Amino acid sequence: MAGSSMSGVVRQLRRALLRREVESLNDGQLLDCFLAEREEAAFEALVRRHGPMVLGVCRRVLRHEQDAEDAFQATFLVLARKAASVSPRDLVGHWLYGVACRTALKAKAVAAQRRLREKPMGEPLLPISRPDEAPSELEALLDDAIQRLPEKYRVPLVLCELQGASRREAARRLRVPEAPCRADWRERGGCWPAI
Repeated sequence: MAGSSMSGVVRQLRRALLRREVESLNDGQLLDCFLAEREEAAFEALVRRHGPMVLGVCRRVLRHEQDAEDAFQATFLVLARKAASVSPRDLVGHWLYGVACRTALKAKAVAAQRRLREKPMGEPLLPISRPDEAPSELEALLDDAIQRLPEKYRVPLVLCELQGASRREAARRLRVPEAPCRADWRERGGCWPAI
């Protein structure tokens, strides 16, 4: 009895130490830690790090809070089940972006089918659009367009624009040189990483 409670205490201490250390680990290291020992702290760190981006994608595609939360959870369940298939390991955010888009689009299709089945006969079959919905539709179209980009363009875009990485950080993570700005782009205030 005392041996089992002591091992429980050791496990608790180990988790507490790991929680403090995870912030300094990169995504690949966190994923390896989760895969090797099923460390909850490593998985929690990945959720904290990439959760806002995943939830944002789900909200933009679904435009329904509960459905977005369900798609968010489903995305991280896919990560828990298929963590070994993430490649390259350092680009967990990019992988999660793709899973979140696909999961949200499937949920949107299921919800649309459900609404059609549940509609009373007297209501119109087509949804009535409102002027305040236009930005959400544009964001959903943007997510769709990003998803269709070739990977070599999509990865830096997701890293910089959706995950907030700097050009220098994106170039380091992608193991490519940071592209110098073209003069005409610099005047407009923007640059893109080398691809």
